Amino acid sequence: MKTLVLVRDAAENDPLDAKYGAFSSLPASTKAVVDDYRLCCNLLRDIPGFKISNCHTTQSQPPLNLCGSLMQNYGLRVCMWVLGISALFGNFGVIVWRLRHRGEGNPGKKIHSFLVLNLSVSDFIMGAYMLMIAAADIHYGERYSSEAAHWRSSAPCKVAGVLSVLSSEASVFFVTLISLDCLLCIVFPFSRLRLRETSAHVVVIGGWFVALCFSIVPTLVVDSNSDVYGLSDVCIGLPLTTKAAGVQLEPSDVDNPFGDAGALQIVSSTGQKPAWILSIVLFLGVNLCCFLVVLVCYIAIFVKVKRSARKVKKNSHRDRDIKMAVKMALIVGTDFACWMPVIILGILSQTGAVQVGAEVYSWIVVLVLPINSSLNPYLYTIYSSAMAKRSAQPSIEKSSNKVLKPKTGSIETVNSSLSDSKPI
Repeated sequence: MKTLVLVRDAAENDPLDAKYGAFSSLPASTKAVVDDYRLCCNLLRDIPGFKISNCHTTQSQPPLNLCGSLMQNYGLRVCMWVLGISALFGNFGVIVWRLRHRGEGNPGKKIHSFLVLNLSVSDFIMGAYMLMIAAADIHYGERYSSEAAHWRSSAPCKVAGVLSVLSSEASVFFVTLISLDCLLCIVFPFSRLRLRETSAHVVVIGGWFVALCFSIVPTLVVDSNSDVYGLSDVCIGLPLTTKAAGVQLEPSDVDNPFGDAGALQIVSSTGQKPAWILSIVLFLGVNLCCFLVVLVCYIAIFVKVKRSARKVKKNSHRDRDIKMAVKMALIVGTDFACWMPVIILGILSQTGAVQVGAEVYSWIVVLVLPINSSLNPYLYTIYSSAMAKRSAQPSIEKSSNKVLKPKTGSIETVNSSLSDSKPI
């Protein structure tokens, strides 16, 4: 087994520039000790069969160290572009449609439309973030590993990080607010506690302000070595990694090339600690609470409708019941698919039960985070509009046979709320 040592004097801080194929003559069993972790990527690139575990560094390296391009495979790259474009243009269409029809309908419908409009704006921002990361992947290409440190500390990465946190938290807030509004209108239709036009504007402005603070403040108070973006190539600090609580120098089996007594020392970590406390609070605390609120709201709505349906025995109501249940399952299911993988993996990684690698981290960002942003336009606007049109055109036979009983109530009122003013 050959040992390759590429270590410079401590005064040399400039990165080494290894040309393509510089290490191709070395065998796969080569053991390397380097002072720049990016050289490990060069060895992996040039030597077929080389194992990254055989490369040791004399400096600490980030836990999410990528070799190669930013998006590790073609599938990731395609998904990033498809979901990013879907979120961007789908939500742009909803924004335009909602603005054109913002003055239509009763007060309840106007408020609901206003909330969905803001949800679409937040999801539109997520589409912009994804396309920024996709563009960075194309820009850097295969040389990304040598430019990773520069990218993570660059202004575009910080802007992308601000957009990702702003979009994610604002979207969570508006989905929760829409769910609570539906709960009040359907489960408690006679309650005085209701969103009015003024209160809706105040709550929405407050939500944007809080989300903006969560996204901008960390960027303003951090330095280039911060854990906010320094640990993530996709510029969002999900709580899926830990960092070394401390480092220590351990002697290697290589003699010190600088003539000092003893062996060359390499860096090893001593224990692990959370990488970014704010990300744990946001993604594991706030998002989990919001998901539970959304889940409870839709369970309560479904129970209310089922109880009301028992008072009116009609096949048409049963069909509406099924359609509503399917839609609620889609909404809760997409929320679950978006938030719970991050929450579960975050808890497991912070407790040390699992270690999330760079590629898994990228897949979560590409496939998990944008699910809501890509599907919300269809769930809250397109699907609801289609159902409303179908409900507004009942058959003549059903209309002529419709009898309003003295106990009007319940299912008629609920279904009217669902299809007319408050599409779930």
